[in-house]
Amino acid sequence: MIARIIYLVAFLGGLALAVHVMLNGVERWKRRRSRKPSAALNPPTAAAFAIGFGASGYLFTTRSSFSFLSILVVSVVIGAAALAGMIVLMAKWALRAPAPSHADEEDINGQVATVTKAITPDQPGEISWYAWEKRHVLPARAFGDANIPVGTEVVIDVVEDGFARVELWSVVEQRL
Repeated sequence: MIARIIYLVAFLGGLALAVHVMLNGVERWKRRRSRKPSAALNPPTAAAFAIGFGASGYLFTTRSSFSFLSILVVSVVIGAAALAGMIVLMAKWALRAPAPSHADEEDINGQVATVTKAITPDQPGEISWYAWEKRHVLPARAFGDANIPVGTEVVIDVVEDGFARVELWSVVEQRL
């Protein structure tokens, strides 16, 4: 009877942890001194082990005549297999490297930046902004015949052919 309760508690605890992770995400569970979560030691992998261990242990306990020790060994093996599967899933899918920030031009559009090299009608300049925990720099052209000095805040409207088309933040702010 106690074995059934242990396996059932492990199974339900694993399910509860899995739901918690589903609702709150994995990003909140970061290792110390690391920018991303561990693929091996995190709540989803612990939940996978607990679910595999608890479900198999409970089913073998209630549906077979195997000894306690053999059920424990089989349950640990099934839990370890679930753990290994989740580690592979976490390493390949959930913890893959993010796409380079310049590839997602939709995320750049509307970004407020600062002019770091003056923009003139006949000469492109340069802008910089901070996003995704790092500094980004792009060559830039202004809409129309605008001269934009260094230090001016601008808004990136679109990125075309590697150049950001920018508009003065003061003009955009008036439209808002």
